[in-house]
Amino acid sequence: MRRSLLSSRRHSAFLFLQRGLARLRWILALTVLAVAAALLLPPMVARFNHDHSPQAQAAEKDMRAIAAGLDRYRQDNGRYPSTEQGLLALVIRPVRAPVPGNWQTGGYVDRLPRDPWNNSYQYEAADDGTTFELFSFGQAGPDSDPDDAHVIRLH
Repeated sequence: MRRSLLSSRRHSAFLFLQRGLARLRWILALTVLAVAAALLLPPMVARFNHDHSPQAQAAEKDMRAIAAGLDRYRQDNGRYPSTEQGLLALVIRPVRAPVPGNWQTGGYVDRLPRDPWNNSYQYEAADDGTTFELFSFGQAGPDSDPDDAHVIRLH
């Protein structure tokens, strides 16, 4: 009888330690998740709020309209305006090379809008005129870095 009583005490002590280790694992896992959430959640929320602000949505709408004009320009002339010609080539016929041969009378957009922060939209074209980049510096303004998180790019 003595033997079974001793083994039962060992068994209960073993179960007690196992339960303690299981709880410790849960506490560690929850701590790791809490730290990860505390580090990752604020930048994600800030980016989500920035991307879905009314100003950012208005800028994206303007840039889509400008991009549509750029696409029509390319259809007519075989290339996008050069960076030097800029977005003004959508409103006024460019006189700088490469001069477009089939420029549409009346232009490709009614007017060049300004972004919601009252700055000009930024345009850069590849040297061969096959691609372009269109963006707004956003609320950071033109003095900011083009890689800044506030820069709004046409997706």
